[in-house]
Amino acid sequence: MLNTWLERDLQLDMKTMIVATGITQQANNFDCGVHVLYIITKMIEVEKNGKLLEYLEKGGLPVEWGTAEIVANYRQEVRDLFISLVESDA
Repeated sequence: MLNTWLERDLQLDMKTMIVATGITQQANNFDCGVHVLYIITKMIEVEKNGKLLEYLEKGGLPVEWGTAEIVANYRQEVRDLFISLVESDA
């Protein structure tokens, strides 16, 4: 779906690799999905301002998007949202 969006809406040739230079890889066995969700969320936010292509043309996504601290905070936000949604259905 991400490739389709990038190809159709941004008219990018998906033979081009998107590089996330310096973004921290998770240090555990369970944060991969959180990292992916966070990066995609940031890409969508930046594209709303028409800036994603500019980042990609400069060679990659900003390092600060993927620090361990930021991703840990995002994991907590997602967890809190999930809990509030479950509790609101109870």
